[in-house]
Amino acid sequence: MNGTPLRHKNQRGVALLIALFVLVIVSVMGITAMKTSMFSAKIATGTQVDAMAFEGAESAITSTYLEFVNNDDVMQTLLLGSKISRCITMSDQTIEGDCQDGQTLDSRGLVVSESHSKVNGYAAIDGYQVGSSGGGAQLVEYKIGILGESELPDLGVENHHMQEALKRALKPASDIE
Repeated sequence: MNGTPLRHKNQRGVALLIALFVLVIVSVMGITAMKTSMFSAKIATGTQVDAMAFEGAESAITSTYLEFVNNDDVMQTLLLGSKISRCITMSDQTIEGDCQDGQTLDSRGLVVSESHSKVNGYAAIDGYQVGSSGGGAQLVEYKIGILGESELPDLGVENHHMQEALKRALKPASDIE
């Protein structure tokens, strides 16, 4: 014998196996934590993108509605039966027609926001007829549909919201069915 007790000779390599086993367990825990973190980041990004699309559609509706309230010419165009499309850009500017390349709602160029509006009919308000020698008129409530659309084309996300606004105006009695 060379002076090493027999008991120590049988235990050579056990510490290495235990260290490798602990290393495998720690590695599996690290990979699991990394995957969980990446999944959480994807969920947070998706939520943010959905919120941006939602806000883009809502901004289009709000901007268009305010334009109707503040601009009688736009309202008259609608009441005469035309459909109106607007591109909503930064600084709450509205551009007539659909959005073209580079016309976005945000400074990063991600959100394209549009609105499309038309009169969806009207209903006469009882007791509000106006007569004159040239004919009569009836006070009616026009139902104006405003479709707000937003898109994040680079991310493949769209959002569509429909709102209906009521506007009271006189309509010639001869035009009422």
